[in-house]
Amino acid sequence: MRRVPDFYDRFRCLAGQCPHTCCEKWMVVLDEETVALYQGVVGELGWKLRREMAEVEGEICFPLRGGRCPFLDGENLCEIHRALGEEATSLTCRSHPRFMEAYEGLTEVTLAASCPAANALLFGSEEPLTFVELDDGETPLPDPLFALRGEMFAVLYDRERPLGERLQNILALGLAAQSLVDEGEDDALYDLRSEDAAVGEVEGEPLFPAAFDFLRELEVLEEDWTELLSAAEGAQSLDMEANAPALERLCAYFLFRYLCKAMGDGDVLGKVELAVFAVVLTARLGAAAGVAEAARMLSREMEHSGENMEALWQGFCFDERLGVERILAALQ
Repeated sequence: MRRVPDFYDRFRCLAGQCPHTCCEKWMVVLDEETVALYQGVVGELGWKLRREMAEVEGEICFPLRGGRCPFLDGENLCEIHRALGEEATSLTCRSHPRFMEAYEGLTEVTLAASCPAANALLFGSEEPLTFVELDDGETPLPDPLFALRGEMFAVLYDRERPLGERLQNILALGLAAQSLVDEGEDDALYDLRSEDAAVGEVEGEPLFPAAFDFLRELEVLEEDWTELLSAAEGAQSLDMEANAPALERLCAYFLFRYLCKAMGDGDVLGKVELAVFAVVLTARLGAAAGVAEAARMLSREMEHSGENMEALWQGFCFDERLGVERILAALQ
């Protein structure tokens, strides 16, 4: 079974019209099957394919030329796709912008918010973001983290409450869930409810500017990110309630994408902190760029850098600049 965002089937690549093409600035890694295919392509294109392939840090890639994939033509279209068809492009190119997470009997697919077309769909509605199941004959096994995520979605979509209050409740659920997991009581997550987790007044240190200091230490994929951080540091955060539908959908995106990864590492709280931190940070960055563009750049800089994601997981666990108390305080 596949589980996907409700807008998944409406996604269409913008191809040559994309304002932030994934064929620029990002080097394409080639899988073994694609490399083998290219070895057998004849003619001028085959010669070019083999000439452009190079090993970089142990992987076969197409190194960029002038910041662009060497097969991106003058119309911003893929020369390989045009000549040989989509099936001849690399697994990286065919799967982007999809993030896929495999569980027992289930694959969850997310469309990266860094992609302009996916971003427009994510923020193109004010309705709660839902997820649909596409039956392929497999039956997913139940897991307490799926139940926990469902409870968090229920809290997130309760629009009778202010968004800040809902996010505090979700963080409180994360704290309670982490305690249960640490005690080996994972099955108790099935019965964990929002009313079982509450947060009183929090007297934490401010999240900003400490969080900006942390973010500046990370790998920078594109320089406009550092410019956005500087612009946002001197601005006031957007009114979260005025932007609640968009920020709510962003939180749902991150909860769907990451929470159940805790099946592998047990770090439930870190996944919840990421979702809420992304909302608070986007509200601040959005003052300089707008919510959708801020989220696109945040996704690009974090989700497409394994180094940065690992730094975030470590930061939520050990760096007081990203402490849960600071995030909670930012919501009060």
